[in-house]
Amino acid sequence: MTVFKDVDLKSWYYVLHPRPVAIVVSGSWDDYSAMAASWVTPASREPPIAVVAIARNRYTYEKILMYKEFALCLLESRYAKAIHTLGSTSGRDVKDKIAYVGLTKIKAKTISAPVIEESIAIVECRLRSFVEAGDHDLILGDVNTVYIKGDIEILDTKLYKPLLHVGKNRYTESIERFIEV
Repeated sequence: MTVFKDVDLKSWYYVLHPRPVAIVVSGSWDDYSAMAASWVTPASREPPIAVVAIARNRYTYEKILMYKEFALCLLESRYAKAIHTLGSTSGRDVKDKIAYVGLTKIKAKTISAPVIEESIAIVECRLRSFVEAGDHDLILGDVNTVYIKGDIEILDTKLYKPLLHVGKNRYTESIERFIEV
């Protein structure tokens, strides 16, 4: 007989990890915020809708409310330290966070905020709605455009390896082993 043990409800969500980490960027070229978030998921294929859960006290949350748009930038594991710093440093304290962590901001295709040149994939969204959900809000965005680096195929894990958040300051990446059924 299998034995299960209880998980403390303060950390229950880690059973749903590892999860891809996206850098959420919102604002304008000169007045933006960027943060790491792993509570990101597609919500609908048609129309295309992305969802990110963000705490209301986050500066990036304020920018999304103000500008009504945001980008999700996915980066590879070699940028783990920069990604972690983006998630643990407030835009209230550091004005140009992307440059602060050694990354490069470039012009987005459909929104005012910059996006990150080192990204392997970028999703640009217009704010659809917010849903209150405890200590975080679910931010739903209508996907305007999605683009990936030219040599990458999305389902090819040899090339498409976004960083995965395990929990706290631990990260991993996908491996090249598949289970096909």
